[in-house]
Amino acid sequence: MKKAVCLIFVLLFLASCSPNGEGERKEKEIPSQSFVTGVWISCYELGGMLDSGNFKEEFSAAAKNIASINATDAFVHVRAFSDSLFYSDYYPQNSKTLNYDFDVLEFMINELKGYNIRFHAWINPFRAADGGFYNPADETVRKNIISGVREIVDKYSIDGIHFDDYFYNLSDNTADADTFALYTASGENTAAIEQYRTSQITSLIFSVKNAIKYKNEKIIFSVSPAADMEKNQNSAFADIPYWCQSCAVDWIIPQLYFGFDYPDEKFRFENLLEVWRKMPRADTVSLIIGLASYKLGTDKAPDNEEWAMADNILSRQTAICKAASDISGVSFFSYSSLFSADGLHTSALSKIRAALK
Repeated sequence: MKKAVCLIFVLLFLASCSPNGEGERKEKEIPSQSFVTGVWISCYELGGMLDSGNFKEEFSAAAKNIASINATDAFVHVRAFSDSLFYSDYYPQNSKTLNYDFDVLEFMINELKGYNIRFHAWINPFRAADGGFYNPADETVRKNIISGVREIVDKYSIDGIHFDDYFYNLSDNTADADTFALYTASGENTAAIEQYRTSQITSLIFSVKNAIKYKNEKIIFSVSPAADMEKNQNSAFADIPYWCQSCAVDWIIPQLYFGFDYPDEKFRFENLLEVWRKMPRADTVSLIIGLASYKLGTDKAPDNEEWAMADNILSRQTAICKAASDISGVSFFSYSSLFSADGLHTSALSKIRAALK
C-alpha cells in the first residue's frame, strides 16, 4: 500500500523534480542576492502583542526591527493550537484577536510586505487546543488541515505555508491504535505500524503541497524538522529525505539549534550541517538553516557552557552558511530573543548584521 501511494506522489511531482544525486552532495550555485534571511515570530510573542491592547504599534515595531537586518522572510504563527488568528470555517478564532476591530492576519501581511518581507503562515498541523496532539491517521483531522491551508491561501496574499516539527507525538503512543487496527483488519495490509505512520505523514505533506500549488505555484511550502535525522524518522515519522528528493516541499529548514562545542559530538553545529548538506534533494528544494537565537545567554546545561556569555556563535554560523554555495539561507528562532535589548543580545545582533552583509 505504501509503495503504491508513494508512486502516485512521485508521478504527480516528477515533472518539477530534478534530483541532485544520491549520497554525494552536489553543490549548486545560489545567487548571493537571493540568500534567505528569515525570522520566526511565535504564538507566544504574538500573544504578548495582542494582550498589550496596542497590537498595531507593537507589530509595526517588530516588522521594522526585522527589516533592519535586511530580512527577506518572516514565519508567523497563525495556527499553533488548532486555533486561528482570523475567522475560519474550520478552526476556532483565537480569542485575543476578538479584541480588535480589524483583521490581525491581514494587517501583519501588509505590514511585512511594506518592507518587502515575505509572509509565511506557520501552522502546527496536529497540535490540539489542550496541548495534546491529534491522530495523524484520522481522515477528518487531515481533511481539516488541508481545508485550513486552502482557506488561508484563498483568503490572504501570503508567500508561504510553513510547518514545523510537530508530526507524530510518541508521548501518546496509542493515538492511532484504532485507525491502525482498522487498516490491518482485512489482512490485506501488512505494513508495520512504523511504515503506516510514515505513510500517513507523507500523504499529508504531498496533499498540502498539491493544495497550495493548485491555488498558486509561487507560494512556498516549507517544513522545519528537528536537527536529528533519526528523530525525524523514528519519532515524528517524517521521511525528510524522501520529501526532499520527491519535491514534496520547496524549502527544508532543519533546526540546527546547537553550538560548536556541544558535549555530544553528533550534535555539534558543523557535524549536523554536514549531514544535512549531504542529504540528497531535488535541485528545486532549497536548504535553509534554522539557528537558535533563543539560546543566547542561556543558563541551562549543557548549552550554558558555550552560550551563556558568547556573542559570536550565531554570527559564525551565519557566515558558514552564507559561504556555502548549496545553502540558501538562515532563519532565526525567534524574534524576541534576536532583538532583546540586553548587552549580550545587542552585541550578538551587531555581529549577525556584519555576517549578513
